[in-house]
Amino acid sequence: MLLRVKIASTTLTGNNAAIIADALSSVVQWVDICLVIDTGVTDETLEIARRVAGDKYVGCRFSWINDFAAARNFALEAAAAEGADWAVTLDTDERIDLAGVDLRKVLGSAREDVLMMFSRNGEYAKERCFRLPAKQRFAGPTHEAYPAYNGTVATLSGVRFRELDKSPDALRRKFERDREILAQHVGAHPKDPRWHFYLGESLKNLGRHAEAVVAYDACAELRGWNEESAWACYRSAESLSRLQRYREAVERCALGLARHAGIAELAWLAGFCCFQLRDYAQATYWARLAVTHGLFQGQGASIPRIGFRNQDALYEGPFDILRFSLRQLGDTRGAEQAEQAYHAARAAREGRSNLNHVPK
Repeated sequence: MLLRVKIASTTLTGNNAAIIADALSSVVQWVDICLVIDTGVTDETLEIARRVAGDKYVGCRFSWINDFAAARNFALEAAAAEGADWAVTLDTDERIDLAGVDLRKVLGSAREDVLMMFSRNGEYAKERCFRLPAKQRFAGPTHEAYPAYNGTVATLSGVRFRELDKSPDALRRKFERDREILAQHVGAHPKDPRWHFYLGESLKNLGRHAEAVVAYDACAELRGWNEESAWACYRSAESLSRLQRYREAVERCALGLARHAGIAELAWLAGFCCFQLRDYAQATYWARLAVTHGLFQGQGASIPRIGFRNQDALYEGPFDILRFSLRQLGDTRGAEQAEQAYHAARAAREGRSNLNHVPK
């Protein structure tokens, strides 16, 4: 018989009176403790949190030092001090949907130390559940990393989280903040590929694509873990595509496949760039390669991945390239078949999203 595990949600908060209630409401029914970490609250946020969490509310104070890793580590330590067996991280702009999964049962039988959850659209996953006391520590002032990719991490099936949309102004402020923090952090840790990658993300999101390419390429050249290196090549190719430097983008895609041959998005993007170059034959070759490692008519479900995903590229994207490229090549029948596959793949992706499906 499994012992009942004690679960604490951990929420870092500043002045978030407008959104903290919904965040805590998404977990309060299935956790034992709602641990709220005050990083400098001056509004009604804490009072609202107390009302929502009731007798499950536990508050503590962390003096903000512009370092998310330090705050995350403090939260895990505080949860352990409250006697929790597992901590579930929940930011105020996040909501967790268990979709019928008995998380307490899952945690009670888990062998891993960390369990990840996919975002609602399935495009990325985050470390979300931590066995306590934590065996590792977060690192990094933003886009903080938890070093658990050594066989002690798994991804939950079915469970999803979503993040609230931010206004364009709020997003830009976030990207500018991250760019400034990460530029300094890269200077202090030039051999760590992760920070180059996320500096590239901030620059890309600010529309500074030429600078983003430099950061992504630096990440790839440092050759961290294969998936990270390959995805850095993909992001570099995306920015090169935005700059209409399509031939260079194709070369980055090929380099990425040399780092991890199972990333279908690289082949898809190479096919798209070849189409833009009007090299329709090459576009079809790349697109068919993307299908092979995709999630529709391909073997993508058997390829272990824990990082970002482009769902369009894994489903209908390659067939979109095929239906237009084959038509340009005069293959009417092939184009019609690709058209049918395109719509079927799109329906499959949308159907899986509606079912809250997470590829295994």
